[in-house]
Amino acid sequence: MYARISSDPDGTELGVNRQLKDCRELCESLGWVIGVEYVDNDVSAHSGKKRPQFERMLEDIAVGERDAVVVYHQDRLARRPTDLERFLDVTSTAGVSQVRFVSGPSVDTGTGDGLLVLRLLGAVAAS
Repeated sequence: MYARISSDPDGTELGVNRQLKDCRELCESLGWVIGVEYVDNDVSAHSGKKRPQFERMLEDIAVGERDAVVVYHQDRLARRPTDLERFLDVTSTAGVSQVRFVSGPSVDTGTGDGLLVLRLLGAVAAS
């Protein structure tokens, strides 16, 4: 699971905790076991700054430690098309096609149509 919120000035982590709760519920409904919860709290994805847990997640996927990804919404995963393409390259190379979002349209990253929809959503998130 990956959760991110851009701004948490008081450090309460309420936003990412809500995302994680909803992601856990989705995993439970799918019968999926949660491996790791990657959380970038108070880290903008739009600024281009490094997101430590996003990078860690990509590394873990690349070495075969993860076989699925759950995120609250596509814009929590990536706000910049370059980050989305990195994510898609890593998951594709690792054979990870199970990418689910709690909110927003259902997207199958294993199909051309799903990739098109995800890329369109990524373009909207970047603007």
